[in-house]
Amino acid sequence: MRKIIVIVVIVLAAGAVFADDVYLRGGGQITGVIVEQSEESVTVDIGGGTLTARMSSVVRIEKRDSPLQEYRTRAEGIPPDDAEAWRELAQWATSETLSSQASEAYSYVIAVLPDDHEANRALGRVLLDGKWVTEEESYRARGFVEFEGEWLTRDERIAIIKGRKAREKEDRQANDAAIQAINDEQEAEAEREREAAEREEARRYNSINWGWGAGPSYWPSSSGSLSTNPADSSGVWR
Repeated sequence: MRKIIVIVVIVLAAGAVFADDVYLRGGGQITGVIVEQSEESVTVDIGGGTLTARMSSVVRIEKRDSPLQEYRTRAEGIPPDDAEAWRELAQWATSETLSSQASEAYSYVIAVLPDDHEANRALGRVLLDGKWVTEEESYRARGFVEFEGEWLTRDERIAIIKGRKAREKEDRQANDAAIQAINDEQEAEAEREREAAEREEARRYNSINWGWGAGPSYWPSSSGSLSTNPADSSGVWR
């Protein structure tokens, strides 16, 4: 909650358009116009909505006049059909950085004078074929489409989507190729290990295969000497 309050104060207090300050325990602060206060809580209008704080968390409250309150007081005294009075109030609200209130006042102007250039432009409207329309209506009338917060032609939108799909396909193919390369290397390594194991097994088999192979190079003689031939010239084993 304190983080939200701090953000509100930083954004809105910078325009110096509010007057009442509610100081909270822990260093928090709500700046705006107090619209309701009781023993239990205090509610502050911050321009775009309200914030309510418990009085048990309030350290002190400072009240003073504010441009927002002045706007409301002046607006209450202007008839709905007095376009010039609303224009003057809108201009004053703009100078006080009361953007929401300025828009409200200009809305009264175009309600009486639909083709008023100042009021229409202040409300973000544009002139299209001799008629004032909203910016969105203007773009749509010219064939633009809204895409990710921007207005683009349909061809531009299609090109962006196609480009993204092509890149996604390339990324998938590259990823598949990388995975296949890893699998191939693992299989090759496994094959090398199998071949090495087979060679080792064959070596061990040959080293102990006396019955089927040549046997040991030297045989002990009966005299304890070594003979390279286990049989003498007469064919008798020693």
